[in-house]
Amino acid sequence: MGNSSSNAADGNGVGQDNKAASSGKSASSKQKAADNKPIPDPAEIKSKPVHQVICEYNDLEDGQMKEVEVEGQKVLVARDQGAYYALSSKCTHFGASLAKGALCQGRVRCPWHGACFDLATGDIEDFPGLDSLQSFEVEVKDGKVEIHTDTVALSSTKRVKPMITRDLECTLLYLIVGGGPAALECAESLRQAGYKGKILIITQENDPPYDRTKLSKALTSTASDLALRPTEFYNVYDIHIMTGMEAFSVDTDMNHMVFRGREWTDYTVEYDQAAICTGSRPITLDKPGTNTFSKDVFYLRTPTEANEIANKSKGKNVVIVGSSFIGMEVAASVVGKAKSVTVIGRSAIPFANLLGEQIGKIIMELFESKGVKLVMSSEVEELIGNEENLTQIKLTSGETVAADICVVGIGVLPNTEWLKDSGVKLSERGHIIVNKYNKTNIDNIHAAGDCTTFPLFIDGDRLVNIGHYQMALSHGKSAGMNMCFKEEPLKSVPYFWTAVFGKSFRYCGFGNAKEDEIVFHGESSKFVAFFVRDDKCIAVASLTWDPMVSVAAELMRAGIPIPASTIREDPEQLHLLVPK
Repeated sequence: MGNSSSNAADGNGVGQDNKAASSGKSASSKQKAADNKPIPDPAEIKSKPVHQVICEYNDLEDGQMKEVEVEGQKVLVARDQGAYYALSSKCTHFGASLAKGALCQGRVRCPWHGACFDLATGDIEDFPGLDSLQSFEVEVKDGKVEIHTDTVALSSTKRVKPMITRDLECTLLYLIVGGGPAALECAESLRQAGYKGKILIITQENDPPYDRTKLSKALTSTASDLALRPTEFYNVYDIHIMTGMEAFSVDTDMNHMVFRGREWTDYTVEYDQAAICTGSRPITLDKPGTNTFSKDVFYLRTPTEANEIANKSKGKNVVIVGSSFIGMEVAASVVGKAKSVTVIGRSAIPFANLLGEQIGKIIMELFESKGVKLVMSSEVEELIGNEENLTQIKLTSGETVAADICVVGIGVLPNTEWLKDSGVKLSERGHIIVNKYNKTNIDNIHAAGDCTTFPLFIDGDRLVNIGHYQMALSHGKSAGMNMCFKEEPLKSVPYFWTAVFGKSFRYCGFGNAKEDEIVFHGESSKFVAFFVRDDKCIAVASLTWDPMVSVAAELMRAGIPIPASTIREDPEQLHLLVPK
């Protein structure tokens, strides 16, 4: 096995064979080519050794962190169980100061979006970041803490986690279906775990993996703006990508998959192992007039669609159907540029099912204060217009809303129809069922991301589906590692955020606002809310109360219970639960 049809294996994809890397050894000599920055001429690099006292041993207690300056660069200094560590100071995702994050049992977690790094090595352990931190040698002598490094290492604030490249003598082919974050992280994890064979990513997307979560916040972005890795990265690590190819069928007995190209040409790929990371697709609006005015109806899925929404909304009446996170973020992006922005939601209060009515009302009032009209407890009955253009949307209540363009965000469905007769086990809702190693019921097929139902370790291994960017990356890592037989269970705490009007709402865990008790502290401009079930906190939400959500996430991951009694009176008591 491991061979594929010539069209599929050697098509016009990113990351062609690199004979210079045939040894399968570490790619460190080529790694700089994968960075986003231009490769400097070695002759121009002037590095000098750095030996500097950064603090006294007793300056910090166990579990404490601070930033210090070394040769004009910020460095994170942390003390844990009597030992000192020094790392790059900024999270590799969005640059948050890690000194303001959470430190627990040898890991530091970003206060903004929850990325986690190993304190000793700087290696990234949980997402949404992709790159690791620089780690610096530390020596304690005569009561003083001294750092030993050089100026080049100090200036390189992030690094790619060590990966090998392909060995051309290895005939194995590992196939990854899909082109989102789960697919990318699966490929990277394969190389990190020592896989030397061919990696082939096949996706129906027109571009290599990009950060789709930014589309609703930055509608004018292009795929290259949002690319998770530069093209050189795929070349360096011998990761092949074929775009514009939709998965059509799989024969799990013969180990081959069929893909359909843009011109209805079929390609067959034989594989040794496969990872299915096909994600989800928007639910379409099935109402009279939707097809008639299809040019004015948008589903935010690609950069091209985001660009069209941005361009066509200027000075126009924009109606967003669905009060989902994507819908509300689009509303926040276009208000002030559009003539009017109206959100139509089925629920009485946005996000009430997830965050509770009190937080939902805070978000609702924020949007209304910025000029967004929310029409809640409503549904669309019909799209109405003249011969060429959409002009209004009629609701089931009989009310009409002026509409020049309509953006639909009413949920998603898993991209798994092609698997229905494959033998791969699906849930009633069509999600691929995987175990804690992201393995399906087929031995050599794993699955990751939004298209899966998986056992959530913080909830007694209850099977759940979570469509979060961070969780997709965690799934990809789990799938890649376990395709290499590492037997590493998925152990990631769900962590998500939304940013609107300069405010960032954060959430970790897996609660149910309809059933859980919500212990709320603060006010509309700053709050933290604990979701309590059976006298234990199972989820936390916050606004401008960092690093509360990150602290809770680390406690959950470590299996340390958060008793309701701890946080009822004073939420800051949460910090007392962190082991020192």
